Amino acid sequence: MKKAISRFADLLSPARRRLQQARAKWGKQAVKEGGSESHLFDLTRDSIPSALDDKTWIDLELPQVFVALNSTETSVGSQYLYRQLRTVGQSPQEIVEHQSLRKLLREDSALRERVQRELSGLRDERIEYLVDAVFGSDLSVSGAMKFLPWWSLACAAMITSAMALNLSPWIIVAVATLNLLAIVKFALPLHRTLEVLRACYRMLCVAEALAGISSEQELPREISELRSRTPERRQALSKLRLVASLQSGVNAYITVWLNLAVLAELAACVRTVRSFNGFRKELAAAFELLGKLDAAIAVASFLQSQRDWCEPAFTNAKKLAFTEVRHPLIANPVSNSISLDDQCALITGSNMAGKTTFIKTVGINVVLARALGFCLARNATIPTMSIMASIRTDHSVSSGKSKFFVELEAIRSFVEAADSGQCGLFLLDEPFSGTNTVERLALGRAVLESLSAHAIVLATTHDVELQADLSAHYDLFHFQEDPDVDGYFDYRLRLGHSAKRNAIRLLEREGFPEKLILTALGYAQAYAR
Repeated sequence: MKKAISRFADLLSPARRRLQQARAKWGKQAVKEGGSESHLFDLTRDSIPSALDDKTWIDLELPQVFVALNSTETSVGSQYLYRQLRTVGQSPQEIVEHQSLRKLLREDSALRERVQRELSGLRDERIEYLVDAVFGSDLSVSGAMKFLPWWSLACAAMITSAMALNLSPWIIVAVATLNLLAIVKFALPLHRTLEVLRACYRMLCVAEALAGISSEQELPREISELRSRTPERRQALSKLRLVASLQSGVNAYITVWLNLAVLAELAACVRTVRSFNGFRKELAAAFELLGKLDAAIAVASFLQSQRDWCEPAFTNAKKLAFTEVRHPLIANPVSNSISLDDQCALITGSNMAGKTTFIKTVGINVVLARALGFCLARNATIPTMSIMASIRTDHSVSSGKSKFFVELEAIRSFVEAADSGQCGLFLLDEPFSGTNTVERLALGRAVLESLSAHAIVLATTHDVELQADLSAHYDLFHFQEDPDVDGYFDYRLRLGHSAKRNAIRLLEREGFPEKLILTALGYAQAYAR
C-alpha cells in the first residue's frame, strides 16, 4: 500500500520524482548513454595547455572510465566532466577546490539533492546545442532574415489599419498568406537557433534557482558566485524571455496565430540573436558553474561506490608511488604497489600475466589524480608532470602505415617531448615488438635510456636481456605464473630480476603434446646460451 501511495505521489509531483531518481542512483554505477560529451573539449582544446592527447586517452581506456564516472544530471555536466578528465595540468589549488566541493556535496545530502533537483530541469537533448552557441562561433542571421523584425512591424501596422479603418478583410488574408510563405521558407533555418535560445533561457533559470539556495551550513563557492552574478544574469534573462515564453504552455497555441499575423516567433528570434553576443559571457559563466556542480556530484557518487580511495600527495620531484592501486574497470581487481624515487620501472612477464593492465592502472590513476584529485589506492604520491602512453598500436589502413611505423611515430613524439621538458611520465607497452630480436633489443635499450634521462618511464617487455642493460636507471619488476591458482596467473607485481621462462609451460596447461613442449624447452635453452 505504501509503495502504491508513493508511486501516486511521484506522478503528481515531478519534483518528488526527480528527487527519488537522484537518491536511487547515488553511489551506483553510472548507466548514462553516451552522446556528444567531447564537444566542449573540442571547442576549447586550444585554450587548455595540458590537454591529454588522443592516443593516451584511447590507450588508457579513459573513454570507458569516463562512462563509469558519468552519472551527471545534464549534458552540461557531462561535457564539463569530459573536459575536466582530459585536463591533466591543473594546479594544486584547483585540485584542492575540486576536492573541497566534492566533500561538501558528499557530506551534505540535503544540499546535494537540492542541487540535483534543480539541475534536472536541464534534462533535454537540445541542451547539447548550448555548447555551440556559448563557446563556438557567433550566432547570426543572414540574407532576408535580417528584415523579419521590420516586416513584423509592418504586418502589425497593416492589420491594425485594416481593422481600425474597416478596410477589406482581404488585406489581412494577404498578410497571413505572405507570412505563411515566410514561415515555410525561414522556420527550418531558424528552428535550431530558436531551440538554442530557449535552452539558454532554461539554463539561466536553473542558475537563478541555484543562486537562491540558502542553508545554515556552508554553501559551495560556485553557488556564491552564481549569487554574485545575479544582476547580469537577470539582464540576460530579460533578453531571452520573449522567445522562451512564446512556446510556454498555452502560449504555444496563441503563438500559432501570432506567427500568421506578424511572424512573432521568427521576428523575436532575429531580435534576440542580434543582442546575443552582449550576454554570451554570462551564459559561459553559468555553463561552467552548473557543469562544475553537476560533475562534482557525479564524481562524489562514483567514490561512494568504491571501497578504497585516497586524495594523493603531489610532488615536483621525480617520484611516483602507489600503495594497493587498482584498475577502475575490473570487477574484482588485484591491487599492486610500486614506488619509484628518481628511477624508472622495467616490467617483465609472460603474456596475460598482468603487465599491460598494470601500466594502464598506473596511467589511469595518474590521470584521475591530476584531473579529479583522487586515486583508487590506499596512498599515492603523484608527480606534477604530463603523461603520454603508447600501449595499443594498430595498423593504420587509411594512411597506409604499418603497425611498426605508427609505433615509431608515437615513440619519436615521446623522445621529443622528454628532451624539451613538455612531458615527464611515459608508459610504453612492449616497445618495438614488431621487429626482429636484435634490433628490438637495440632500439628498446637506446630509447629507454634516452627517456630515463629526463622523465619517469614505466615500460613492459618480454626481453629479459634488457634487465641487466637498464638496471642502472630502471628498478626491475616482474609478473610470473602461479600453477596453484585458477587461470595460472595471480597478477601480483614482484620486485626484482626475472629469469623464468614459463611461457612454454602454458602450452602444457592448454593441452599441447608433451613431445612438442619438451622440444620447445630444449630450443629455449639453446637460444639462452
